Amino acid sequence: MSGEKNKEEGYIRKFVNWIDERFGFSKTILRPQPRYSLHPLYWLGALAFTAFLIQGFSGMLLLQHYRPIVDQAYESVSMIRDMVPFGRTLATLHLYCAYSMIIFAFLHLVRAYFLKQYTRPRELMWIVGVLMGLTALASSFTGYLLPWTVISKSAIDVSIGLLMNLPEPINLWIKTLISGTGSEQELLSRFFAFHVVVLPAVLLVLFAIKMHMFEVHGASEPIRRRFMKDVLDYREEAEEKVEWFPEILTYYLILVFSFIAAILIISTIIPSELPPKYTPEEAAKYTPQPEWYFLWMYQILKIEIFEGAVGVRVALTLFTILALIVIFLPFIDRSKKLDIWDRPVQITIGIIAVVEIFILTIWGAFTPGMTIPLIDAIIILGVPAVVIAGIMYLLYRRVKKIRAGEITLLYEKFIKTSKARYLAESLIFNLLVCISAASTANIINLSSLHTLTIPVFSALSVILVFSMALLVKYFVASYCVLYRIKSGCKGVVA
Repeated sequence: MSGEKNKEEGYIRKFVNWIDERFGFSKTILRPQPRYSLHPLYWLGALAFTAFLIQGFSGMLLLQHYRPIVDQAYESVSMIRDMVPFGRTLATLHLYCAYSMIIFAFLHLVRAYFLKQYTRPRELMWIVGVLMGLTALASSFTGYLLPWTVISKSAIDVSIGLLMNLPEPINLWIKTLISGTGSEQELLSRFFAFHVVVLPAVLLVLFAIKMHMFEVHGASEPIRRRFMKDVLDYREEAEEKVEWFPEILTYYLILVFSFIAAILIISTIIPSELPPKYTPEEAAKYTPQPEWYFLWMYQILKIEIFEGAVGVRVALTLFTILALIVIFLPFIDRSKKLDIWDRPVQITIGIIAVVEIFILTIWGAFTPGMTIPLIDAIIILGVPAVVIAGIMYLLYRRVKKIRAGEITLLYEKFIKTSKARYLAESLIFNLLVCISAASTANIINLSSLHTLTIPVFSALSVILVFSMALLVKYFVASYCVLYRIKSGCKGVVA
């Protein structure tokens, strides 16, 4: 039996060597990487770029039938979906890959932020990565218009109208850049050129630059070695270098084919819908809303203090400042502390920011076209922020006591024997924050603060905090255990 297995492995090795001899994969300029990098979290950026490549391939197929002419754009998209074999699946695949690219890029950004992977010498890698994310958003924004549906055209008109509130001559430059003379055909032609040629070229150049820097600096330090060595028994074998061919290439292909299979199945089972064609009459029946990845910003613009030209300018200025802070974060956060437990302010701000983005997105989906009263915004956004800040304060206070050896540790056995359960409860905690905030938003929107009495709202807030505390129980204790150091704090397993 073992002889047959060895013989089979021999045939596989011969085939691999035959491929390598002709393609030269083992002679690649790509350096070997540590074995610990063979983990999905290290490949979020690669998966985002893979989604972009699939978008490019599906886009080339769609280009054979699409017509970037105002009177024909919608009809050509409809023809692709209804008459071209597998056209509906192809169009859905193109759209869902755009969504996947944005999601993977966002997860990649969040992971890099919390693990502080923008420190020296990776400052420029962070900046290039953020620019790639902004380019991906711009590509999705320009592609949104191309079907010329009533929803996409109305949303783009609103977006351009908001940008026109910028001070002169900036607003005129932007208008000339994206819409030219202002005609509908000029707008469609320019968005088509940006989506098909300009932005993909920019993204490819940025990817080449980042890939070069990655090869220079290599994979980032593993989180287990940095934070969890004592608890999770990090082994030095993980530092072993593996070659790009066949090990890393094989692992990457497994991820790619798994993603392709999943996105194809989803595109087939849940095809996208094509809204009606844009006409001024149809547009009057719809409330314009941007795509979900811009919905959180649009929800902020709907708060009553940002109404009018001055309010919009203030909001757009705040968005610009926020973007600049994210881009140049490596030069703003100059602290050499890498441990999450030594960065309470940064970690708390990051968690609040992520949760607030989810809240604003969900809230915006439930309140299309509604002006948001300031008091509603303060409560809906403020309550989760205060709750998270309180939880993080208690968490860091507990960690401080653990370091000082003042308290014993619980759930060590739980962590070591059930990592899947620990991860699931951490995920449930984050989902609970979003769902609870969205439910609170719905209650306020439906009942209004005038009918929602202070005792009722206080009771709801207490229930929200208490329910989150129940789930965060393991979350807090688990992370305390995961940071256990060798300073004599051995702990007792309950």
